[in-house]
Amino acid sequence: MKIILGLLCLGIVGSGASAQLQTKQDEDVLRGLPQRFQVGFNRHDAHQLAQMMAEDVEFVTVGLTWLRGRADFEKYHARLLTGRFHEIAWTVLDTDLQFIRPEVAVVRHSWTAEGDRNPDGSVRPQRFGLMTMVVEKRNGTWLVVAVQNVNAPTSGTRPAEAQDIKSPIVVPRGK
Repeated sequence: MKIILGLLCLGIVGSGASAQLQTKQDEDVLRGLPQRFQVGFNRHDAHQLAQMMAEDVEFVTVGLTWLRGRADFEKYHARLLTGRFHEIAWTVLDTDLQFIRPEVAVVRHSWTAEGDRNPDGSVRPQRFGLMTMVVEKRNGTWLVVAVQNVNAPTSGTRPAEAQDIKSPIVVPRGK
C-alpha cells in the first residue's frame, strides 16, 4: 500500500511541476510573437525577424519556397524586404495559441498585407492570410521551429463546405 501511495504522490507532484512550466509569462510571450514578426517585417529588418527563428527553423512561404535554417530564412527575407516587398505593410489581425506541451506551442495569426509587388513588378492588391508557427522553448527562450504561411483565397465568400464550421480565427477574403 505504501508503494502505491508513494507512486500516486510522485505522479501528482510530477504532473504539477509540468503544469507549472506553462506560465502566464510564456503565454504573453507567445501571444506577442505575431506582433514581433509584424514589427520586424514592417521595418524591413530580416535580421530582427531571424532572431525569432531557431537555427533549424523550417519556414514555408506563401510563395511555396521552403526555407531550411535561420541563415536561409534571413537571406531570403533580406532580399525580399529590400526588393519587391520594400513598401509592404504587414498587419496582424487576430491570434490563437495552443500549447501542445509546456515547452511546445502552436501560434496562429491572421494577417493582411499591402504595398508588395508580384515577381513581374506589378502591384498586388491587399492580401489576407494565416500563418501557423510551431514554437519551442529552448534554454529558456521561445523560438519558432516551423512555419506554414498561406494566402486566403481572393473570393469574397467561404466555400459551401465551410459555411457552418466556426474557425478559431476567421481570415478576411479580399474585397
